[in-house]
Amino acid sequence: MKENEIELKIQALVDGELTESEAEQMRECMDNDVRLQILYAQLIQTKDLISKYEMPRVLPESGDFYWAKIAQEIGTGEPANQGSNNSLVIKWLFRRLAPLLGIATIVLLITLQQPSMPDLGIEIKSDHELLSDGIEVMTFNSVDDSVSIVWLDYSMDIQKDYMELWLD
Repeated sequence: MKENEIELKIQALVDGELTESEAEQMRECMDNDVRLQILYAQLIQTKDLISKYEMPRVLPESGDFYWAKIAQEIGTGEPANQGSNNSLVIKWLFRRLAPLLGIATIVLLITLQQPSMPDLGIEIKSDHELLSDGIEVMTFNSVDDSVSIVWLDYSMDIQKDYMELWLD
């Protein structure tokens, strides 16, 4: 037997739901397995605790009367609470439209969050040289290495005196 089936059989043994032959077979199986003995002891202890300390539930009416009312409701064939047709139509519409509205919302959010390319005033020439005001920009793209290199060249008008101070 599978482990799950054995555990269910032990629960049935605790509840007294097995025949004598099945109960004897389970007791023999438990004699050989300590884990099953522990499970059996825990289930017995739990059953004893529940039976000793469970609060009694009293029905406002006798059990026969209570079940007779249930049988009568089943016999009439009408549901106890039958909603209006409007509520049924609203439920039907909600079941059909809610998923569509959810999908439409997701599509709307995705389209609104797509990044737009900012206008930097840079033009791309055919030889990958970018043109901009006062800045010379060169790019190199390597698809094989997944690398893009951008070279920005600021042409500065450096005076000779300033250059000497800067190099010192």
